[in-house]
Amino acid sequence: MQITIRNNAGLPKRYLRFIKWRMNRIKDKFQHLIYAEVFINSEGQSPKIYSTTIRLGIAGHDIILQNKSENLGELFQKSMQAVHRYLEKNKSPKTKRRNKIFYKELD
Repeated sequence: MQITIRNNAGLPKRYLRFIKWRMNRIKDKFQHLIYAEVFINSEGQSPKIYSTTIRLGIAGHDIILQNKSENLGELFQKSMQAVHRYLEKNKSPKTKRRNKIFYKELD
């Protein structure tokens, strides 16, 4: 999987490494994810508002998620929760069925 991060807000590299680490963890869970593009922008001066646009490449149509916040930690948390929620929602039926069978065998 290819992860592309476009940092237009001038954030330090530690934030970019954190985003890449989280996206790699999500890729381990959802194998149907082909690529991810993350765009980070900032707006305003006094209360700087950060926004992320995440484009997820899956089979079929791409998923585009947008979030805004003044706090970077809150922004990344909301963004990753949205990514997880939409990938879970767009799983292929075969994967869902396979997981149900696997968990029934463990009981």
